[in-house]
Amino acid sequence: MEQSVYGLCFALDPSAVPPSLRLSNSCLTVTYSDSTPSHPHPPIKVRKPVATPDSMALLPHVCADVIITRGQYYWEVDVCNSSVCRVGKNSLGCVISSDGCSSWWLERNASAFRAVYDGSCEPIGAVPPGIKTLGIFLSFEGGILSFHNPLTQEHLVTLPTRFNPSGVLPALGLRQGRLSLRCGLPIPSYVFLGKDSTYRGLSCPNGVWRHREVPFQPVRRVIQKFEKLALSV
Repeated sequence: MEQSVYGLCFALDPSAVPPSLRLSNSCLTVTYSDSTPSHPHPPIKVRKPVATPDSMALLPHVCADVIITRGQYYWEVDVCNSSVCRVGKNSLGCVISSDGCSSWWLERNASAFRAVYDGSCEPIGAVPPGIKTLGIFLSFEGGILSFHNPLTQEHLVTLPTRFNPSGVLPALGLRQGRLSLRCGLPIPSYVFLGKDSTYRGLSCPNGVWRHREVPFQPVRRVIQKFEKLALSV
């Protein structure tokens, strides 16, 4: 975690996997294993919600084997093979709750998506129903968790908050299908330069986004400079 802009490698923690979930040998893919085959879950093509809001909070979850306490990181999750899932992170040592008070999620229930965080639950209409991969960007000091569409390089939603100083853990939850991690990735330039990016300043008080593109390499160097200053304090 010394050079956060170059990517963070982690896997799912095999020591805390619920009985209904199975990890691959690489611990990068988690699969829901239904122990009651007499009640099969609907296939991925279903467009109506297949779980109630209350039952979404009971999704079995697995956390990563890394605790993030500082820095900026980006990873991706393949979600095309699960119609009932949550992607996000959880505070260290906190129980995952239904209202997201100690966790931050982008939640999928068939073709419907919701943001669950800080006691709030909001529907998100910007996520394409057939999205295959979610990009996740975390700025620990900035208190930001944002979700992106890597295929179109579009920003989907940002969850602003304050993270527990003891750290947070990337986490996945599901009740159908499987989810796969892609980590060790550098932060894509569109996270900073996209027109809806949280990191683009306002050009005037009326809230118009700047249109001047800033090269990503200088932005990368600024991030590294501040991380080195934080380490020296």
